Amino acid sequence: MSSTVRVPDLNDSVSPRRVFIVGGGIVGASLAYFLSNEKNTDLEIVLIDKSLDELLGSTGHAPGFVGQLNESPVLTSLAKETVSAYMKVPGGFNVVGGLELSSTPDGVETLHRRCDLARSSGLSAEIITPDRAASLAPDFIDAKRVQAGLIFPSDGTANAQTITRYYISEARARGVKFLETTVTGLVSTGDQLTALRSSHGDIQLNGSLTILATGIWTASLMSDVFQNPVPIIPVAHPYTFTLPRPPRCGPAYPFVRWLDHHVYARDHGDRDGLGSYNHPPLQANPTRAAIGAWPSDFEQVLSEAASYLENGQEFLLSGPSANLEEKRPFNGIFSVTPDNLPLAGEVPGISNLWLCAAIWVTTAAGTAQLISREICRGTKQVDPQDEVLLKALSPSRFQGLDPSLLETQALRKYNDIYNRDSD
Repeated sequence: MSSTVRVPDLNDSVSPRRVFIVGGGIVGASLAYFLSNEKNTDLEIVLIDKSLDELLGSTGHAPGFVGQLNESPVLTSLAKETVSAYMKVPGGFNVVGGLELSSTPDGVETLHRRCDLARSSGLSAEIITPDRAASLAPDFIDAKRVQAGLIFPSDGTANAQTITRYYISEARARGVKFLETTVTGLVSTGDQLTALRSSHGDIQLNGSLTILATGIWTASLMSDVFQNPVPIIPVAHPYTFTLPRPPRCGPAYPFVRWLDHHVYARDHGDRDGLGSYNHPPLQANPTRAAIGAWPSDFEQVLSEAASYLENGQEFLLSGPSANLEEKRPFNGIFSVTPDNLPLAGEVPGISNLWLCAAIWVTTAAGTAQLISREICRGTKQVDPQDEVLLKALSPSRFQGLDPSLLETQALRKYNDIYNRDSD
């Protein structure tokens, strides 16, 4: 998709009703879609991304599982709203269910607690036997190696690229403008953001609002204009596939998570995928794309992860069945924060800068709708539920805290990315 506007055009016709969305992944696309759908607004929306054709951020490689239950009620609420939105996108969401497994007594207790929590949150959930769990994904699960399963029937897999393209197409049809350029920095004067530095020249803001939906690159962009911590930490993550195969007959497999081992797998239709969080967190510093170099120990991490699957041999990256070109192992970079919550809302001290970052596919549409409602609220009183969510996600919540401590806390979250534990 080509640009529909140029930097000189924007600078020749400045408008305080203009909203710049920086970032064209699933979060930025969702913002463009929902902002352009808000009634009774006269916003002129411009979406900026370094590549309007290729998804270079985390959206481009996200495994796509949307599990709605989280120990954080905030994330559960956003995930439920996200699923409701994705269900309206043609080919965007497949309700295959989510299945959690445990092979230890403590893990089984966790499953029961999570089942109760899901039901109290309005989500369908059921504890199931090892045999039934294995029947739902027989190529993945050996019933003799688990003690119980927990099934969430309304969970599923999102096609992040399909959703992003749909939202972009709809936003374009509603008059949203698009600019392909790399935003390299921010310029501020006092409490105002005054310009966006880009590879095609400075974009003058003149009071316009800017929303950074820049994922793993957010903290570096903010460093010149915001002195408080922005603890959005890019981290490395291994994922791989089996060799291509014919699609399975019968119902699609649920997305499966082995909670005791921080391992997950899914059926991609013509192959299976496997990922693991069971390794020391590795901070990353990607430049152009959210794909990093392959750390030497990731092969061993995935080999151990594969040992928990019935068809684990098909994932191995060495030996007779290894074919790295076909299996396509990669290091996908994504963001963690100290509390596993996004940073979304107004940036304190800069009146025309908002964040919508550190957001997974699981909560992208829900968070974008929340921010869109708040930006377009005008003088109307804020909805009480939105007020709770906005407070929890506020970028100001880390003010005054030690950046190095926040970084350490964020990296610790990596090994329990699904917030399995209540602490």
